[in-house]
Amino acid sequence: MAEGRGRERRKRAMTIRRWAAMVSGVVLSVIVAGGLVPATLRAQSKPPAAAPADTSASAAKYQAAMAEWKSRIVPAAKKEGEVIWYSCAQATEAEGTITAFNKAYPDIQVSQVLGPGYQMVEKISTEAAAGRVQADVYQCGGQSGRTIAWRGLGEEFIPPTALDPSVKWRWPVMNKETHLAGVFASVSGLNVNTKLVPPEKYPKSYWDLVRDPYWVDLIKRKRVAFTDPRIANIGVYHVYGLKEVNAKEYGEGFIREFAGLKPKLFGFNESGEVARGELHAMLGGPWRVEYSLGTVPITKLCLEPGCVSTQSPLFAVVKNAPHPNAAKVFVDFVLSREYAEWRVQALGNTPARADVAPRPLDDPAKHKLQYAGDDKAERQITEVLKWVIASKLFDY
Repeated sequence: MAEGRGRERRKRAMTIRRWAAMVSGVVLSVIVAGGLVPATLRAQSKPPAAAPADTSASAAKYQAAMAEWKSRIVPAAKKEGEVIWYSCAQATEAEGTITAFNKAYPDIQVSQVLGPGYQMVEKISTEAAAGRVQADVYQCGGQSGRTIAWRGLGEEFIPPTALDPSVKWRWPVMNKETHLAGVFASVSGLNVNTKLVPPEKYPKSYWDLVRDPYWVDLIKRKRVAFTDPRIANIGVYHVYGLKEVNAKEYGEGFIREFAGLKPKLFGFNESGEVARGELHAMLGGPWRVEYSLGTVPITKLCLEPGCVSTQSPLFAVVKNAPHPNAAKVFVDFVLSREYAEWRVQALGNTPARADVAPRPLDDPAKHKLQYAGDDKAERQITEVLKWVIASKLFDY
């Protein structure tokens, strides 16, 4: 009978509650709300040094955290028995995450509330204002995740795994300002269909996209797509890098010239058009698993002055969560080696953990990056997003 109850609990743990949501003009108004102070960030020609140790980690801190973890937090989490996960993770990612978590913690049921990042942020904001927070953990992208912290909706929680001095990280796993767990990262460049574009036609710099007749023609014929920079997704990260970080070589002039060609825009991510040959290339994203796994005719080009990278997904414990201890256990779990290995194999993500090797196509160490995708950059990206919307350059 006990075994049957265990199976039933695991079955229920796989249940995913979907909160239906559509991206709309409301989302855009949310994105530009509030005055966020820009921060200066220098461009860098290469990623930060690999495998840095967390400077806040020490044996004493870790031992103290683990003592409390084992004696109080984990037992309390099991007693709570549930964690409500507000997330933009789609089916494969969500189901795999829940399955992996329940292997480690079978006594804690996970229920996902699915929606786009900024609508999840607004839902949590509304709940907090009403004094009835329903979310335990928030997880989505760089901009929306940091908005949780900027609005004071996140708990300042440091998982014990982040304090373990024996674990080395590719970047500081806990963002110092926002206390978000930047557990994985993705590199965005120009994804090119290798069957449609011969190597001799590969562009070398972003300027080639607007000056080389070959690429100008493709863009005008809607054979090259761009992630819409008017929303909080990877497209605006490219605009930020070119307009602000590399203002001398590119700047606003390049953005206007590129927008003038009217590239095909995708609201979020394309659904395989490049791999199927419906597009020759796409700039910005896409976060398709098969692109990182190298199973389709796609190559990723880092045009000069470089690709961009974002820490995504980000994880946060929501302040005043109904299951605060289970939320902490969930966030600590996503820092584990087991979870990192699963995401690399299943999703092609680059893990913060240096003891887990990423797949080559999405390894930041093998790509030149324009800037570090940290809290400072994200604040300035928010300002660039407002500029893009106000400019109406991409309103076509």
